Amino acid sequence: MTLLQWCTLEPSEKGGLAAIRFSSPVRVRSIRIFPSGAKPFVQSPEKESRTEPEAFFLDLYFNAQPITSPDAKERPKHSNALVPTSIAYAGGQRDFVVDMGMEYATRLMIVKGNFEAVSMAIYGDVVAETSSASSVYEPRPLPTVTAASLSPALDPANARDPTQLARRLLQLIPDAPSLELVIRLIFCLKPTNEDWDLPDFPYIHPDLEDVDTDFDLGKALSMTSRPVPDDIASQTVSQFAEKVAHCVDPKDKDRNQAYQVAGILYNAASQHPSLAQNLLEAIDPQKVFDLSTIDDETTLLKLLYAAANVDVAKRLDAPWFRDMLEPLASDLNTDREARVAAKRLIARTRGWSTLQDAFSNTQGDFVAAAGLLKDIGTEEQSFGVWLESMVAHSEVSSALAENPVLSVPLPRLLGHKPLHTPPSQDEFIAFVRAFIGVACVLAVYAWSDSLPDERCRARTLAILRLWQEVDGYREIVNHLLLLRQMTFRLECMTDYDPPTQSGIDAEHILVDLAEDPRAILRPNFMKSILNIGSCTSFITDNERSSMRQAAFVVDDGFGGAVDELLRTIQRPPTFGSLRTLRVALAMMERELDEDEESRVLDDFWEEAKCSFITCLGDLLVPIVEEIRSLFSLNQRLPPRRGQDVVAQLFWVADDILRLFTRLVPTHPLPSRMLRVVTTNVAEIFAYTDAADIRYCPSSQPSLAAQETRQTCIDLIRTLGNQAPVASGAKPGAHTVLRVILEHGLHSAGLDPTHHLLQMFCLIDYLLPAEGCRDDQRALWVQHVIPTTLKELWTFLHALDTENKVHFVRRLSALDQGAVGVGEWLLLEEVKDVTRAVETLFDGDLSEQKRRVVQAQISLFFHFFAEILQSSSAQWCIDALASAEDASHLLASALTTMFDMNLAPPYLGEVLDSMAASYDVFDNELRWAMVVGLWRVSQAPEATSSQVGHRIGNSAKILTTITPSYLDPVKVTAGIGSLVLRLAQSADALDESVAQSIVSLFEWLSHTATSVPKMADFHTVASDQFGAFRDRLKDTLTGEWKERLDAACCQIVPGNASAPLQDTKTLPQSVELSIHDLEELLHQEIPTPSTPPRRPLNPDVLGLVTVSPAALLRSPAATGLTKTYLNNDFRQLRQSSARANTSRLPSMHVDVGVAMTTPS
Repeated sequence: MTLLQWCTLEPSEKGGLAAIRFSSPVRVRSIRIFPSGAKPFVQSPEKESRTEPEAFFLDLYFNAQPITSPDAKERPKHSNALVPTSIAYAGGQRDFVVDMGMEYATRLMIVKGNFEAVSMAIYGDVVAETSSASSVYEPRPLPTVTAASLSPALDPANARDPTQLARRLLQLIPDAPSLELVIRLIFCLKPTNEDWDLPDFPYIHPDLEDVDTDFDLGKALSMTSRPVPDDIASQTVSQFAEKVAHCVDPKDKDRNQAYQVAGILYNAASQHPSLAQNLLEAIDPQKVFDLSTIDDETTLLKLLYAAANVDVAKRLDAPWFRDMLEPLASDLNTDREARVAAKRLIARTRGWSTLQDAFSNTQGDFVAAAGLLKDIGTEEQSFGVWLESMVAHSEVSSALAENPVLSVPLPRLLGHKPLHTPPSQDEFIAFVRAFIGVACVLAVYAWSDSLPDERCRARTLAILRLWQEVDGYREIVNHLLLLRQMTFRLECMTDYDPPTQSGIDAEHILVDLAEDPRAILRPNFMKSILNIGSCTSFITDNERSSMRQAAFVVDDGFGGAVDELLRTIQRPPTFGSLRTLRVALAMMERELDEDEESRVLDDFWEEAKCSFITCLGDLLVPIVEEIRSLFSLNQRLPPRRGQDVVAQLFWVADDILRLFTRLVPTHPLPSRMLRVVTTNVAEIFAYTDAADIRYCPSSQPSLAAQETRQTCIDLIRTLGNQAPVASGAKPGAHTVLRVILEHGLHSAGLDPTHHLLQMFCLIDYLLPAEGCRDDQRALWVQHVIPTTLKELWTFLHALDTENKVHFVRRLSALDQGAVGVGEWLLLEEVKDVTRAVETLFDGDLSEQKRRVVQAQISLFFHFFAEILQSSSAQWCIDALASAEDASHLLASALTTMFDMNLAPPYLGEVLDSMAASYDVFDNELRWAMVVGLWRVSQAPEATSSQVGHRIGNSAKILTTITPSYLDPVKVTAGIGSLVLRLAQSADALDESVAQSIVSLFEWLSHTATSVPKMADFHTVASDQFGAFRDRLKDTLTGEWKERLDAACCQIVPGNASAPLQDTKTLPQSVELSIHDLEELLHQEIPTPSTPPRRPLNPDVLGLVTVSPAALLRSPAATGLTKTYLNNDFRQLRQSSARANTSRLPSMHVDVGVAMTTPS
């Protein structure tokens, strides 16, 4: 990007227009406007900018010129089309980004506005005609973007005093009051319009000592509606509390008295802590409030607001108060608002104790404590009272300050989804500090906006806008900005001419708030969106229309949400259409939260004429298709989607899946819908991981994908727990497991390997955990796994070795030997490797196929070695021993490989593990193990300890094999090959190896007495055998030498040694070129041939051409066929023709009919 133009424009006298014409087509990227008196270029100090007035709007028009290649057949015609845009200049040096795209350029820019002069620098690229020759691709690393950390001054989460930033901002206002007084006046004790005009404002305090004789609760309520000074004498407060207590009549169970006392407590809750403390000591709430006096909603709300104060909450957190409220909260005959207020009041009185405990207890309930903050941040009165307690109450603020300041990431504790991992105490403390810091800055913003003070307001709005871009702070800021007065203040700042920086920041904040569909559900914010005018500095017409469309859904109520859900999804989707759909889904979720589920579903049926679950299923299908198009490999170019649209697609899917998760337990899905939903969930689960790989971890698509991934896991488990929908039907787990197993092998245009691994991961989440309930385990073992064995084996066969081992262990641990699924899968693996080994005997096998088969054999032994070396080794051994087929097949595979001088990797590990339990196997497998141990002992990579151990094990196993089973030729050939390999080795023999050889020779000499030729070493020359025996003697000591001499007396060497044949180690992997893959996938079509002729002399049965009439007329044939002889058919038709029927006679070939024409 280069500097295209620097100029100072002055508009024409008529129309206020100015224009810039470029010498060649350009693509404008950015426009920078400088204030008057600035020197834009260091190398040209003589250039000075001039921009007047300080703020204004500019309308820009670019002439659009299409970009074409020079070899295009037709040159595009010059167009006079102007592409408009506008910018709002609020003073200072400002940069404005221009997105012209890659398809167009411009040579003319027209500027229109109410300005006298404007100095601007235009940056972009000069566009040349694209060359038709393809350029060589040169890979370049992408630029690394490092997120900058917040300045310590703007990071209250890492400050011991989180109110410090707000106090500094408040100092920007001349003669500003204290932060405590600002909080009271802004959120709780709101002054009247007349109070703002008083000269002593905001220091308008009540005189608590001036109490006349007719003092009553009404006057006390009025006096406490104004803030008392912080330096008030404690005696004055105590006397005032006593006077208020005298006005309370414990015998008078009057609703009005209860309301006034609740109002006094609310007013005192936001004042100096001593006022509420003295009032609670003087007044006994138990004598004022009972079920007959608090059933009024207004009284409950006053107590709810007052309970945001720590002292009031502690006093009301008593058994008598809870016993009084619980019947009210659970009585369905009570007004709904009163029930909700009673539930919130009970939770709030308990929440304060939980919050204080979290400050000092590392094992506190931090999620519940965060729930208190979330509830308090939804209404101004409670929010102000709580904030005043956190700032002014010394006990609470000191408890928070005692915790050390640690730099930890801020947890997301204000979301609508349940947390799967609770935060640590350090994270929670940082969250509370950030919450207090943001709340105090909001109070300063509201105060500066009320005065107004533009300097302080602009500074606070800039900080709030910055926090909206910071993880952790974004959630807190957006939650608190939805307070009624905050959205109203932001709305009022959107209509400024000329533009101001604070107004631009306010519009940015509103747009960011509107990205959350749940925020639009708030009535105050919905009205603010609808009230935004057309004269805005940042909000475009399209953005305003999109926001209003979402707000209209909320304004139309339940019917509007139903209509939106029934509307066809826009293709391709836009951010606005997806947000509107999410608003409708959020409305339905809110209805389910606030009303009876059955009633909501019935109302939806009445409106939509279909069930809500069916509607959700219909919505999910196109959403999955859109997400699939982003990651499909079948498309040459994936569709261009902004990251905001991609994130919204995942969030729409997440909203739908969460509603399914909520409704499925009470409304099971029919089998067809269950299969469709499971397939879609499985696809989305795979796409979430693909998005996490493609996008930056902190980007919106990545965050949305991570949230959706967890929802997929929750829903798939819920579907797996679904009970059968009818008697005799299969459980949901059976359908879900089978669908995922089959879907894992059909990637539908995605990366097959990645898709398979994601399906494996999803199945791992679906299977019950090791500590599951007995009934759940029984369901899977008895009804799910036995009916999906074929699918399990097919899926298992496609997995890589590591995941295959994990899958078998998982199934075996779940089965616990009840069905033997692990044993069955192992047997199938053995059968498969046996077939693969037999395939190698095929002489016509292509080289590519041979390499694939060899790799397949290697993968089996890798899998088998991992299984045998784990805690599940015993059941594998038992499975091989108990299943005769498995033992025979494995022995056959091993023997065949040894005959072909092949040795797969991990063969030594497999044989070592099996040798530990050799006594459970039959003779065939034991002999195969012995030969294998000899072979792996000759491997160059085998260590001396391994060789000695393996030869010793082979000797032990040989002693257990029935001698008559052994073939002396094969035995002596195997031992002879081992001896020759050791004799030719230049390495010194280890003592353990020598002792193992002696044991082997002793077995030979002993067996030779009963089996002839067992000690004839025809494959080892006598001189070589003698030299090897001498080497053994040099290594052995004492008794072992004598044993060697005794054993060698029976051994008869040959005249010459047989040549050693090197064993080929099979490759662990296979690399194939594209040509090799084509050869493997090529189908051989047999050459067509003429079928053979029939013989000229047919057999006896071939001479029979007509069946005998007696056979056809037999009773056995009359019920099957009807045979007509001679004139039977004609006579039958004639008789039917004479009958009085409306059917015309048949025109049989043997019937003559004279056709006459009437005259």
